[in-house]
Amino acid sequence: MADTAAKRNSIAGKIATPKIGGGSSPATSSLDSLEVLSKAIGCRIKITTAAPHSQTYEGTLFNACPVLHVIAINTRAPPPNPASNAAAQPGDYHIIPFSRIQSSQVISLAGAEGVAQPVIGAVDIRQLQKREETRVNQLREEEESRGKGVSKEAQAIFDSFRRINVPVRWHNQEIIVLEHVIVVPPYRPEDCKASKDKQETLIRVRKILEGERKKLQEKEARERSAASNWRRPRILITKSIPSAEDDPSKARHLCEGSRGTIWRHLTIVLYNPNSQTKNDTRIK
Repeated sequence: MADTAAKRNSIAGKIATPKIGGGSSPATSSLDSLEVLSKAIGCRIKITTAAPHSQTYEGTLFNACPVLHVIAINTRAPPPNPASNAAAQPGDYHIIPFSRIQSSQVISLAGAEGVAQPVIGAVDIRQLQKREETRVNQLREEEESRGKGVSKEAQAIFDSFRRINVPVRWHNQEIIVLEHVIVVPPYRPEDCKASKDKQETLIRVRKILEGERKKLQEKEARERSAASNWRRPRILITKSIPSAEDDPSKARHLCEGSRGTIWRHLTIVLYNPNSQTKNDTRIK
């Protein structure tokens, strides 16, 4: 209630209230700037726009934006029950550029607190704290899953264990699997160690590691093959038969050479094994 009274007094300080004897009267005033107008949010105001399309709007000032330099006014009549939720009431809103306003008047001050502006829904602090805690744990887990001073292959092996939901963690440059098996560099199946009573777990981890390393090697081979084959240049050299130099149909690829052959064309073909088309450039 104290905040509401302070707000009303702040607005009243900017508005000249005429002294009329014999009873109260609506406060009226001309507002000179958008800053002053923004302090009248929630009040009933009267706005007249400039020519050539002069119009008069009377309603509740919903907002005054100092960034876009516009105001929003709800010209629908206020609800009959002032205590009702203003956010649930339908409105007829108009967006007016501040530069188009010729004159403005405050007809009446804002009502009780909660009516001037739509009520803001309650924020579930516990839910926000839970989301924050979950995200922090995710970031901490991602940081712990990054090996310090390890090779790219070692990190790929570690990530492959995590991908198949096998518990792993780093201990310096060693990978601890299922809390019982230690995998030391260079992270081969024979580099796995465990105590005598954990030999079954050791065998299981070795099989998993062997399979994951095989998958990684196959993936690297595919990537290298794709990188080397894409637009790989091939040089095809053709020759013309001396007796039929002007007959292209008798030209053939050079499969077996003989001395004294007349070289006529050098064909450079950009070859893509994944495509049925070939781009070639012939140099005569």
